[in-house]
Amino acid sequence: VCQLQEALRLIEAEGLQNVFARHRTLGRMCRAGVLACGLSLLGPENPEANIVTAFLVPDGVDGKAIPAGLKSRFGIQIAGGQGKLSGKICRIGHCGYYDYRDILTTLGALEIVLADLGQPVELGAGVAAAQRVAADALL
Repeated sequence: VCQLQEALRLIEAEGLQNVFARHRTLGRMCRAGVLACGLSLLGPENPEANIVTAFLVPDGVDGKAIPAGLKSRFGIQIAGGQGKLSGKICRIGHCGYYDYRDILTTLGALEIVLADLGQPVELGAGVAAAQRVAADALL
């Protein structure tokens, strides 16, 4: 009950419409960054899919290596798939009290982990794509 009360206080302080706008921007940033890393989104692009960004694990990559690498090297936790999607997708959450820096940091770390796993990724491409989205949203 105390945590709920604090969460509601934070929402009231930020303003509900501002919370929705922030989540919309974070979702757009994350999707743009993931695509710029050469990854494919799970499902069609949806500008209102602002809770989590799910992407397909590249062929030849152990699906559990991406979340494990982010956690061990950078202390960043993302989720893998569940059930029939276990080892086939990864999910980056961005609903709640995340901000622009969280998405930029996660994408930068994701680029490094992908490169370490032998994936062709241009370091900085995902971060730059996310920055462009943020710059447009914040103007």
